Amino acid sequence: MRRWVSTTWAVAMMVTAHPALSSVLAQVLPSKMSVTVKAGEPVSRDVTITNQGDAPVVVHVHLSDWTLSESGDLELVPAGSTPVSLQGLISFEPSEFSLGPGESGVVRVRLMLPTDGPATRWSVLLSEVRPTAWPREYRGPRAVGELGTTIYLSRIRAERTRAEFAAMNVTPAADTSFSVAVHVRNPGERHFYSSGEIAVVDTAGHVVDSGKLGTGVVLPKSQRIFTWTCDSRLAPGRYLVKATLDTGEPELIVGETEVRWPLTGSAPPLAGLPSH
Repeated sequence: MRRWVSTTWAVAMMVTAHPALSSVLAQVLPSKMSVTVKAGEPVSRDVTITNQGDAPVVVHVHLSDWTLSESGDLELVPAGSTPVSLQGLISFEPSEFSLGPGESGVVRVRLMLPTDGPATRWSVLLSEVRPTAWPREYRGPRAVGELGTTIYLSRIRAERTRAEFAAMNVTPAADTSFSVAVHVRNPGERHFYSSGEIAVVDTAGHVVDSGKLGTGVVLPKSQRIFTWTCDSRLAPGRYLVKATLDTGEPELIVGETEVRWPLTGSAPPLAGLPSH
């Protein structure tokens, strides 16, 4: 069974099924973890689930895999169905337990990465939270919260990651706006997170519009596309579109491209260079 979800796992979730039924309110920490290991050496980590509601709940923990598109659409797939799955390399206990109001439970996660195969693997540990009991007279939809802890397990140290500013394309979005698509490539064997900002600068050097590209993971040997839309009403003329990326490396990565507004086509892509 496949499910499409947001790329950002919730650290707290509340689902209200009926006015007469207490909400399911819970929190999981951490929402993601990156664990660097030596091949063949087991490591342990803790995941904490807290019942923040006013009624007892039962928690069921299970593993799932996921895939990610270039645009950031994440799809849950069964554990063991991807070549980078943690299935068989992870164990956790307890897998089911109850929590009273305000109580927390700890799931001990054990991980080990072999010497062969992908240098980085990933899955998500899902904690399904539901009320311990339903009112006898209740007949409506039932409240269930599902919280995720994304786990990355790698033999590659974080400082060995390298990001590439692959391209930046500017295309019309409407009569009075345009969209910027920034392509970030990961040629390495370990994931990294990229965040960024966009600025539109006129010929006098004034910033006429700016915004954020958002934050997202770029998986090994893959590419992500981060987009932003300029909604300001620009006067006809030439502008510089500048993207600044923070990928966790010592230097920021900067890419620029020049556009003439109104657009007659897409602006030519321009690779970025590290800033100084």
